[in-house]
Amino acid sequence: MPRSSDVLVHRNRTVADREERTLTADVYRPESPAATEIAETTASPAAEASRPLVVFVYGGAWETGSTGQFARWALDAADEGFVAAEVSYRLGHEAPFPAQIEDVCEGIDWVVDRADEFGIDSEAVAVVGHSAGAHLALLAALSDGDEFGRRTGIDAAVGVSGVYDLRADDHERAGESLPLFDSPPSAAELRRCSPITRVGGDADANSGNGPDADAPPTLLLHGSDDSVVAPDQSARLADALDAAGNEVEYDAVGAADHVFLHSSYHYPAVRKRVFSFLRERL
Repeated sequence: MPRSSDVLVHRNRTVADREERTLTADVYRPESPAATEIAETTASPAAEASRPLVVFVYGGAWETGSTGQFARWALDAADEGFVAAEVSYRLGHEAPFPAQIEDVCEGIDWVVDRADEFGIDSEAVAVVGHSAGAHLALLAALSDGDEFGRRTGIDAAVGVSGVYDLRADDHERAGESLPLFDSPPSAAELRRCSPITRVGGDADANSGNGPDADAPPTLLLHGSDDSVVAPDQSARLADALDAAGNEVEYDAVGAADHVFLHSSYHYPAVRKRVFSFLRERL
């Protein structure tokens, strides 16, 4: 495997200019050729065998956060032979929903549109998100592309400590005016922004906006000691995906809090679990 020093990092590439902020992407790719590279190559990524893409979506309760939160993960993903990217999005105080998911989808498309530049296999794309980022990553993966403007197909998804049903009362923002909205959201607004309503079995909300039995392979991880978002958020989404005939795996991580994926204690095992899952499906 290449060392992190052999990873080329393209930081703060402009995706789009919004009135509220400039959307950016950080892209990480291995400098060394892919193992399946053809015999004669040049230094250009386009001349190398293409690599799967993993797009990371940071969390922060839709109120804070920026690219760089997944820098360690992105470097390690490139070490594992993936091209990795972090994409930014407008926060709730900058623009109401669906701006956040539209920005994430545009960021994914922007990176994939530059597949030749970065050496990406556009038919092997995964999303990984944490907390509010898991909400957005799974919403991107489970919704029809037309709804939020996504053109890229998503082939695998990983959610960590995510909120997947905003109608429920088992997360810290329940009952509040969610930062995704300018005012307390209606039931219809909560349904629209909840990934679980894209999966069959949620009869009052599943109105053709999602795939039912066409979701990508999905891995959900949640700490058993999460006091911010109840583990049941992940367990219920896993049950819904499974009942609809989708491939899903759910790991309840013992003695783990809301941010365990970044902890030195849990990171080695979680890193191995996530990259093994993605490698087998991309």
